[in-house]
Amino acid sequence: MANRSLGRGLDGLLKGQPAQPIPDLTVATGPTASVPIALLDPNPHQPRRAVETTDLEQLAASIREHGLLQPIVVRKRGERYQIVVGERRFRAAQTLGLAEVPVVVRDVPDDQLLELALVENLQREDLDAIEKAESFKAYLDSTGRTQAAAAARLGLDRSTIANTIRLLDLPPQVQVMVRGGFIAMGHARAILAIDDAGKQVHIAERVAREGLSVRQVERLSAPGTGRKRKPRQSFKSPEVRDLETRLREALGTKVSVEVGEKPDRGRIVIEFYNQDDLDRILDRLQ
Repeated sequence: MANRSLGRGLDGLLKGQPAQPIPDLTVATGPTASVPIALLDPNPHQPRRAVETTDLEQLAASIREHGLLQPIVVRKRGERYQIVVGERRFRAAQTLGLAEVPVVVRDVPDDQLLELALVENLQREDLDAIEKAESFKAYLDSTGRTQAAAAARLGLDRSTIANTIRLLDLPPQVQVMVRGGFIAMGHARAILAIDDAGKQVHIAERVAREGLSVRQVERLSAPGTGRKRKPRQSFKSPEVRDLETRLREALGTKVSVEVGEKPDRGRIVIEFYNQDDLDRILDRLQ
């Protein structure tokens, strides 16, 4: 049977003691109070910087028809209330001109405010890649946790946090394109392999303009790209090419069969492009 730890890194083997679970303070259960919306202040650590207009309009329409079914989770701050979870509901209620909204008051310490807002948005997949990168970095800076400890706390792979934070090394022009959805996470990671910021911007603009694939960007990002190289001569017998074709069809990915100097030796190279792709190939190999 295929080893399911393959491709997942060493995090699962090196975590040691499990991290303490995040207290479930986002669920709006318990006594509900109705407070003036004018007394609510946004969460200063809210990871999401913008809300799609259409998304907000749909939520407002639902609230107009059915009311605010899920109270906003807040914490008391003097005579006012600070939102812990429910930023979108708060904004939608504001657009409707509601005077009061239902809330559940929770005792949330400062060090959990960003954490809870981040978890809520991650669960709803409500952040773009740059917002995630900024939120992860702010979370690490504010808590002093390592990437491994943060990953265990948030229920993520350490590599997910590391690779996402690296997006902040991209030039601002490229980050804007990532925010706008013109460049996918895979494209951005491939562009990071380029040392020159000007070339990073150039390649990103080509991705947005020409719709380049991630593999094309990886080739453009490879060291020495642009220098003429003498093509390598390779010969594969019809039998080897037929074997490659059958393996590609069976596994649904690119497969290369390389025969060694001795005819009974060689290697098979099976390509995969993400974790889901690897899991799918491993299932077929069982």
